[in-house]
Order: sequence, then structure tokens, then C-alpha cells
Amino acid sequence: MNSLIKKALPFVSGLALLGSFASAEARPGNPGCPAGQTITSTLSTGSSWSMCWEARQKEGIVLSNIRYAAPGQAARRVMGEMSLSQIQRNYDDGSPVRFFVTANGLGGNNFISLTNSECSGGQLRYSGGKPVMCQSKKDAGFIYKNGTSTAVSGENLSLLSASQIGQYSYTVEWIFKENGTIQPKVGLSGSLDKTGSNASFGWPIQQNGQVGVGFVDNYYWRMDFDLGSSSGNDVIEQITSTLSADRTKRSKSISTIASETGRNFSPEVKRFWRVRDGSETNGFAPISYELVMLNYDHQSIGSNGEAWMNKDVYLTKYNACERFAADNSTANGCGWGVNSFANGQGINSSDVVLWNRMSYHHLPRDEDDNVIGMRWNSFKLLPRDWHAVNPL
Repeated sequence: MNSLIKKALPFVSGLALLGSFASAEARPGNPGCPAGQTITSTLSTGSSWSMCWEARQKEGIVLSNIRYAAPGQAARRVMGEMSLSQIQRNYDDGSPVRFFVTANGLGGNNFISLTNSECSGGQLRYSGGKPVMCQSKKDAGFIYKNGTSTAVSGENLSLLSASQIGQYSYTVEWIFKENGTIQPKVGLSGSLDKTGSNASFGWPIQQNGQVGVGFVDNYYWRMDFDLGSSSGNDVIEQITSTLSADRTKRSKSISTIASETGRNFSPEVKRFWRVRDGSETNGFAPISYELVMLNYDHQSIGSNGEAWMNKDVYLTKYNACERFAADNSTANGCGWGVNSFANGQGINSSDVVLWNRMSYHHLPRDEDDNVIGMRWNSFKLLPRDWHAVNPL
């Protein structure tokens, strides 16, 4: 630990005022966190997280001013605001597209009241007198194990809420890890809301031939990165590892993305994106976070030619009215979908918003006939050079 402290430049000192939200717009500036909406948690290794939370009618739980501190170090800001900005449902039989976040809402009456038994060992958080979120710590297993040395274990901070939309239940969980990793998750359960008779569009789930119609859910996450002390100097880089012609070597290239754009992952072309700060370093390298895609085997470009689903990731300049990735209000000249948000504005050394889309295709099984077993989709935000050495 001493080597880390010596190598790293001083972190932004103190927790400062935690950010808040507006009920109708995405983060407007950086006001203080309302009473009772601050979250602070120190994990078993001494790592700590702090943030502000709010329950919104449409997005459900929204987090802001997310800060992380490695053991023995001051907190540094990672995120200005983070939310699940849309759930788009496309049925396999061509039924009309549904937008659950904007049309139904994850919050308000659609929040499922959590019980003490569902938040065992944790703390229930209330909105409008309703227990809408569970804050708890969970065993994380090994943090690392090196050879014959003693393995180091840790715990995660978990923030979990659940929403009922029609016959479907969506569980949203944020996992914050000892090493600075953030893993947002969406879990689908409930019961099938659409059946038919054509097995081409689903799976027979009854002896009478009744078919559970398949569907694709697209989860859009909105992440307003504000690394370090300034929210306006973040830089987006694409890192690509390309195979040689004889497929024996991979060469790395790094390019800066200067303007708003959409990009795709690829199982064959190894590429990812990182958000790095324009000035703060860990002592010799810029601090940054990288996006790690999971569950990519389900990724879909949509069945109706939707332009906003042509890309997996969109990178845009912060605009308060750009709140939902699809079915966004067009008032005040704002675009309807995230593809129109990416209209060529410069984003180099600016306040950057990263939009990540995950798809899940659910082809029903007989086991889904009465209740759908929980199916999770997630991705990770992984610190890259946030520390000069392993902080744990």
C-alpha cells in the first residue's frame, strides 16, 4: 500500500457535496444531495463508495455523484449520473414495439415494495413511504489469489430495486466492488404476457399447442461520466486489437473519438472504449474507466429497422433534455432517439455521456409456463489506470 501512496498523485480531497437530481430532467448542475438520499459504504478491505440516489417515476432508481476511494485514499468522482433510460420490447411475431420506461415507468406505483426478508442484513430505503430499494453488502469471493499466497476475499455494495410492469417484473441491481468496478444488472421475471398458436414465433408451452411468443428486450443505460474534479474534460478512446494476416499476433491501436458517434462491439475484432480524464493521473498514466460488454451473444439490431438500435454504444455530449435513449421527448428541439443525439458535436475534452445497449432474446420454455425464472443481463465499468498498482 505504501508504494501505491508514493506513486499516485493526490486524489481529489474529501467527499464534497453529493450530487442530486431533478425530477423532470437529467442532472442539472451539481446541487447538494437531499436529506436521506445519501449512500456511503465502506467495504471489508477499506474501500468505500458514496453517491446520491433518487426514485423517479420513469427511470426508477437513479444514482448521481458516484465516488470511489481505495483503502487509505481520498474519494474521487467517477460518475455524474447513471440510469436505466429505456427498456424496449420487440415481439417475435411483429406485434407493436413497447417502451416500458417512458410508457409505463419503473417508479411510482410500479415499484414493488421490498420486504425485510428480501433485504436480509441490509437497509431498506424509502420513497414516498414505500420501501423501494435495498442497500446491502454481499460476499464477493476472492478478490485475488496469487500462487500459494493467502487468497484475499471481499464484499460488494449492492443497491437493488424491483418494478412490476404488467405481468413482468424487472429487478435492477447496481453492484459496486472493492476494486472500483461497477456492474449494473437487469433481471427479468414474472409471467408471459403474450401467447399464440404459431410456433414459428415462439415455443409450445401447453399440451393444447399454445405458444409462448418470444421477444427481445433492449436495455439502454445512460452514463454521464464526470471523472475526477472536472466534469468537462473527459476524453473517449477506442482501443482495438487486430489480428495479423497469419492470425498469430494481435497489435493494439488507440484512437481518440473527437465527435459524437455510435459504435459496435465485435466478437472477432477486439475493441472497447474507455473514458479517461483530460488532466488527472494515477502518478504517470491518465485515470480512466473502460466499458466491458457481457451477454453479447443475445445482441440484436432490432426487427423493425430501428435506427437507434444500429449501434451498441453511443457517445454524446451532455444535454439535459437527452434523457431517454428512445421515445425521448422532442420538446425544446431535443431528439427522439439516441441516434439523433449523436449529431456530430465535438466531444473531445468535454462532458461525455455514454449510452450502452444490451439485448436479451427470450424464447420461452415449458418452465416459463407459470413463472419465468430470473434471467440477468449485465455489463461492467472497469477502472483502467485508476490506480498506480493494485489498490487491494
